[in-house]
Amino acid sequence: MFEQLYDRGVGKEADAGAVWGSLLQLFLGSQHQRFHQLADTEGLTVRTIHALLDLSPDEPQPMNALAEQWFCDASNVTGIVDALEVRGLASREAHASDRRVKLVRLTDVGAAVRARCVEHLSQPPPGLLRLSSDELRTLRPLVERAAEGEAPVA
Repeated sequence: MFEQLYDRGVGKEADAGAVWGSLLQLFLGSQHQRFHQLADTEGLTVRTIHALLDLSPDEPQPMNALAEQWFCDASNVTGIVDALEVRGLASREAHASDRRVKLVRLTDVGAAVRARCVEHLSQPPPGLLRLSSDELRTLRPLVERAAEGEAPVA
């Protein structure tokens, strides 16, 4: 599916491209469907699932920071937070020292839905489960090393 994204040549760049194409297939192929199934199960959109995963259950976040994190305009954040509020998953509150800043806080219901989403999405995709324990023990440090320095997933 992603063969066109990498050069089929020889060398480190081609090898990295081939591995990346396989990882994209693994992640996007299985996770895309899982996100949609989860969204259907929870009665949410994929975007609101992503928002729930990005919100900390312990610390409210300023809406302007969410706009930066989500690479979107503040008005888009407003729409996403509106959808979360309608479902009782999040609330807005004024910042203690600057009432112009609105903070988004997960409600107890939102934290519970987020926990269910994390649990569901934490299950390894079937492709990884096809590997033996020895193969997984070989793969794990390689993937961890490749992921060093990348932005963490919330």
